[in-house]
Amino acid sequence: MIRLFLALCKYFQMTNKNDDYLTCQSYSENILLDKLPCAYPDCPSTGNYTSAGSYRRNLVCYTDGKVAEHAIPISRVECGSDRHTHALLPPVIVPRSPFSFHFVISLLYDFITHKYDNVASLCSHYDISISTLYRIRQRFIEDKKLMLGIMNDAITSAEAFLHDFLFGGMADADRELQAYFEMLGTSFLQARSRILQKQLVTDSKPAVPT
Repeated sequence: MIRLFLALCKYFQMTNKNDDYLTCQSYSENILLDKLPCAYPDCPSTGNYTSAGSYRRNLVCYTDGKVAEHAIPISRVECGSDRHTHALLPPVIVPRSPFSFHFVISLLYDFITHKYDNVASLCSHYDISISTLYRIRQRFIEDKKLMLGIMNDAITSAEAFLHDFLFGGMADADRELQAYFEMLGTSFLQARSRILQKQLVTDSKPAVPT
């Protein structure tokens, strides 16, 4: 898997910062193949890629107050050095989740700001189960702490954090998501095993001088 942050794409204008379907298309259409480093740990190659076809996956988006499901193509490339293939995923795709980045951010923001009278109404609007909401919320709590660090997490409200992602524009979100990915080697809001989650939390704690 190779994450397609803006540094790996040509310049393009995103017409709607929260339309993850169109944003996904824009990233995929503007890939700089010669800039892509191989995602295989032992391969130092960069840009030595050929097309390896594509596959389709569903992406559930939330745009202009409405839930919409799209079938999107995911390109794959093969590294000419080690022959491993990699899927190219724009940052609005959350690995191992059908929900797009802004779907999750909007859902959590509406939950925290009590936009709906109760949890059942919120989940009905977003067409998810209550258990799914709380699973996403728990993942967000853990990843917010990883992104900000324990001290900054304690002084940054979830509402302020989500507001910046929701209204700050995709370019700003891209930088934060890229920094998170490069720091931890996993994507923000990505589902992962509890063992890996515990290891990430341990590795993110600052060293204590002796």
